[in-house]
Amino acid sequence: MKINDLKFLKVKIEKHPTRDIQLEFLEKPNAVAALILNYNEDKVLLVKQYRPGVSAELLEIPAGIIENDENPLDTLAREIREETGYKFESLKVLYSPIKPLILSPGYTSEELYVFILKLKTNKELNYEKQLDEGEDLEEVWEKIENIEEATNDFKTHYAMSLYKNLIKK
Repeated sequence: MKINDLKFLKVKIEKHPTRDIQLEFLEKPNAVAALILNYNEDKVLLVKQYRPGVSAELLEIPAGIIENDENPLDTLAREIREETGYKFESLKVLYSPIKPLILSPGYTSEELYVFILKLKTNKELNYEKQLDEGEDLEEVWEKIENIEEATNDFKTHYAMSLYKNLIKK
């Protein structure tokens, strides 16, 4: 595979604005992530999938790339349906970001919108997942008090911190 064959990562070079040096970075599409709580708010829905950056399976909150000119809420609804089988209408949005997080500005352009949602009732149905080509994941409901031990995924920990500090108070 050649570097130009990459599907969503693009290597870019930019001239530093005040020094005569070249800066390398990855141009990557923006994304959304969803902390989904059950109706009782005592469990979190995680997805378990292989991640090449750590060469292992990782538990993390559902997330996905914003495609074309999609707005983040439309991406959120699509990704939740694809990765969990839940319809967006089955969820109540508890937190919607004012602006995205800039993840690692030293080497990537990616911005991440983190949402917090909960099931509207304890009887919501999840339908068959609609995974993208190449995706292979399983969903896992994890007790809220076990999240810190269950994963070291940044977006999951960030979303849990938001939930505990802004919503659960």
